[in-house]
Amino acid sequence: MRPDYKEALRLNNSRLVLRAIAEEGGIARFSTISKKTGLKGSVLRYHLKRLEDLGVIEMEVKGVYRLRYKCPLCFIFESNVPYAYLGLLGRKEGRRESETEVAMSLLRKEGIRPILNYVFTSIEALNEWRDIKVPVQWILCKNDEIIDIDLMKSKVRPQLEALLRDYVVIVDCTSATKPATIAFYDLAQEYLTPLIYIYEERRKLIWLISRERIKRELELS
Repeated sequence: MRPDYKEALRLNNSRLVLRAIAEEGGIARFSTISKKTGLKGSVLRYHLKRLEDLGVIEMEVKGVYRLRYKCPLCFIFESNVPYAYLGLLGRKEGRRESETEVAMSLLRKEGIRPILNYVFTSIEALNEWRDIKVPVQWILCKNDEIIDIDLMKSKVRPQLEALLRDYVVIVDCTSATKPATIAFYDLAQEYLTPLIYIYEERRKLIWLISRERIKRELELS
């Protein structure tokens, strides 16, 4: 079951609870949530149970609650949670600088410095980019995966979900094949993660899914 954020945020008290947990970095004690929201006893327990049932939070240990995924809520509430980058890398084709390096440079200009970088690529592309200058965790894709939307989504989904538990994930759909780009776009839409596209020639970063867009989709703006 994927989190139902829209329904979770529909009630004001549930929204207060989620904001309180997000502001604590995605995990908070019952007493802290109560103090930050002003909700007490059975009222707070009702909303915590409601949010658990909607798949948005889970109990870490007794009396401690965490967001199932730290994104999008820690992103839209601008919490102090580290960023991770999830991107694609295509063949070199005469480029001097990889799409990944361009993306990292442009994200830094916006004050975003991911501490983990995961990049899906083919063995052919990886062999051409051995000199890449940013630290990257490579995830190799077979040729039949990188040209098939559903296969690519199945490949990426487990890694995306694992990262979302602890990081705000910036998804970059710039490079590789069109099916891979579509797969990344679809997953970012599904999990409401920020999504970027890079115009390499102009060195321009476009937010396809921005903080403001996520807020609008969740009816928070």
